[in-house]
Amino acid sequence: MAMTTPDWIAELGNVERELKAFVQLSPDLPADRPAIRLGVKDIIDVAGLATQCGSPICEGQMPAATAPCVAALEAAGATVIGKTVTTEYATTKPGPTRNPLNMAHSPGGSSSGSVAGVSAGLLDWALGTQTAGSVIRPAAFCGIAGFLPSAGYIPRAGVRIMSPTLDRVGVFARDMAGIEAMLKAFPAWSPEPLPDRPLKLALLPAAVWEAVDDATRSTVTGAAEAIRAAGHSVTELDDPAPFLEMMDAQKTVMGYEIPRALARELAEHRDLLSEELRDFCDASLAIPHEDYAAALETADRFRLFCTALFADIDAVMGPAAAALAPEGLGWTGDPFVNRIWSLAKLPAACVPGGAAANGLKSSVQFNAAPGRDAFLCALASRFEPLVAGTAPD
Repeated sequence: MAMTTPDWIAELGNVERELKAFVQLSPDLPADRPAIRLGVKDIIDVAGLATQCGSPICEGQMPAATAPCVAALEAAGATVIGKTVTTEYATTKPGPTRNPLNMAHSPGGSSSGSVAGVSAGLLDWALGTQTAGSVIRPAAFCGIAGFLPSAGYIPRAGVRIMSPTLDRVGVFARDMAGIEAMLKAFPAWSPEPLPDRPLKLALLPAAVWEAVDDATRSTVTGAAEAIRAAGHSVTELDDPAPFLEMMDAQKTVMGYEIPRALARELAEHRDLLSEELRDFCDASLAIPHEDYAAALETADRFRLFCTALFADIDAVMGPAAAALAPEGLGWTGDPFVNRIWSLAKLPAACVPGGAAANGLKSSVQFNAAPGRDAFLCALASRFEPLVAGTAPD
C-alpha cells in the first residue's frame, strides 16, 4: 500500500523546491505538524543529522551529540525540522537559498536558510550564528525578528566556531513574541520589565550610517519619529569615532581568527575550499599580531565607552542593514554597523519595518547594555508596532 505524505510535509516540500532553505530534513518528521518547528544552521550539531558547514570537506560528518542550544529549544517544545543552509564555513560564499520576500534577491548570510525558513512560514523558530552580521542582517533582509544575545547567553558547545572572539549563537522568529519564547528556553533568561517612565534612546551618529539607501534611512528616521510621538526620547549621538573604529577593529579580529580556525582545511583540503575563501584566508594571514592585539584593545575601550553611554540611556537604535536585500544570489550583503555590536558583545535586536520596494523590507536595530537581554527584548517588543508602521515614501 502506497504511503501518503502528510499535508504539512508536502507543503514544506513544495515551497522548499524554490526556496532552498534546507540542507537536509530530519528523517523522522511526525505526521502531524509540530507545534513549534525549529530549523538549525548547518554549523550546529544535531544528533542523527550531518554537520556539513556548507563545504564538501564536511560532507556526511555526523556529530556525536546534539548541541546544548538545540537541546534547550527541544526541551521547550520545539521539533527540529532540519539543518538549514549556511554560507561556506559561515563566511561569505553564498549557498542557493532565496529571499522569500522576493526570490530574485539574497536572503543574507551566513544564516541564510534559517532566516528564509522562518520568513517563508516553514519554521517557527530557527538558530543562526553571527561573526559580523549573520543574524541581524539576514533578519532585516527577510523581514522577520532576529536577536543576538549577549556573549555567553546561549552556549556555543556543538557549534563550529570560526572566530572565538566574535561568534555568537542567535535566534530567529517571525516577531518579538517568538524571540522572547526562544530566549526563555535558556538558563540565562532573567526577566527585566521596562521602567514606568518614558524610555530614552540614542540614535547612531549620522556619519556612521550616512551611506544607507533611501528605504533604510526612511525606516530608521520614521521609527525614531514614531517613538518620539509615543512619548519617548530619541537623541542623536554626535561622535562617530568610537563606532567607526569598532567597524575597522571587527574586520581585523575576524580576518586574524578565521584563517587560523581553518588551518587544517587550508593545509589538507585547500582545493575543496572556494577560491573566495582561499583568497580571504591568504590575505588575512598577513595581518600582524600587533594589529590584532590593538583591535582587541579598541573593543575594550568601546565597552568602557558603552558603560558610560548606557548609564544615561536605555538603548541605541540605528539601521539593521545598510540597504535592502541585494538582487541576485552572488552576495549576501554588507555587515555594516552589525560589526560594531558583534565585537562589543552587546545584545542586538532586529525589528522589521513596513514594505519598502519590490516586496522587500528594511529594519531597525536596537542595542542595550551587556546582560540586559530580557530588557532589550521587552523594549523591542514595545516598539515593534511603531517600527512596523513605518514605510518609505
